[in-house]
Amino acid sequence: MGGFLITFEGVEGSGKSTQVGLLSQRLSREGLPLVVSREPGGTELCKGLRPLLLTERGDGEKWCPDAELLLFCADRAQHLDAVVRPALREGRIVVLDRFEDSTWAYQGAQGAKEKTLEELSKIVAKGLKPDLTLLLDADPAKALGRAGARNDSEEGFSETRFDNEALDFHKKVRERFLAVASREPGRVLVIRADTDPAGIAEKIWLEVEPRLRAAGFSLGDCGV
Repeated sequence: MGGFLITFEGVEGSGKSTQVGLLSQRLSREGLPLVVSREPGGTELCKGLRPLLLTERGDGEKWCPDAELLLFCADRAQHLDAVVRPALREGRIVVLDRFEDSTWAYQGAQGAKEKTLEELSKIVAKGLKPDLTLLLDADPAKALGRAGARNDSEEGFSETRFDNEALDFHKKVRERFLAVASREPGRVLVIRADTDPAGIAEKIWLEVEPRLRAAGFSLGDCGV
């Protein structure tokens, strides 16, 4: 398609958003054509879906697994059509905070069948795969502790529905992420997320830079 798709994945509290920001800053300093987005909520329409999916309801009602899966897929279909594919056609680097692997991990951990996930992927992604996926791997218990501290420190933060799931659920999510990495080692790089953010960012850059050069993007010698 001409561009380069980079996705970040990981359990809650693994530091994805921080690393998305650091990599995006680095790419911007390099003067590269860049689009940064996230799922869910990557378009104006999808912003309405994000709180429905990530905010804990006061009345206790929860999405059934099938409804949750279809809503995430609807968000992705719109996001791909409105943001991701146009940017890739224009030759841009697209950096996403979560993509399809999160559906395999989270909705799979909720009980979605592998066959269902495969069929929905064919309909929504239509074969599109990231050029590079950076899986920030963290112990779920420690990561949830970081997520809880973040939630407490950010006034008005409400995207806590998955944070409030039981630890066993988050362990399943991590296992499913690692299973994807095992199946597709050429695409998914596992990065330990238990060191300082600057050190993680440098490890990520050492993986990203040669791949971008190989894809034809021109990079200088800009420092971190």
